[in-house]
Amino acid sequence: MKKASFWLAISVVLAASAQAQETRLTIVPGHDKVIQQYVITEHVQPVTLQIPLAIGATIPDGIRLAPVPLAMVAKVPEVRNYEYFVAGNKVVFVEPYTRKILQIVQ
Repeated sequence: MKKASFWLAISVVLAASAQAQETRLTIVPGHDKVIQQYVITEHVQPVTLQIPLAIGATIPDGIRLAPVPLAMVAKVPEVRNYEYFVAGNKVVFVEPYTRKILQIVQ
């Protein structure tokens, strides 16, 4: 019985891990312009990075991530649970717990 419980626990952990790795963010067509306009209007300050920006890359702890403001969520609801930063002319959405890049809007 203990062996079955052990394998069940392992299965649950592996399934949760696989699901966490598959987190994706898809920006609805047209919302990229809304996001860029928000950044321009609100004068969001860009950060300087020494790493390449790529989906799945992990953002270093020294980069401050901001919660997505309610004003942006009202217009682009798919970004509700994420954090972001601006680098150059790109808005980068990040999964807050893993700090992995989920979407880059140019």
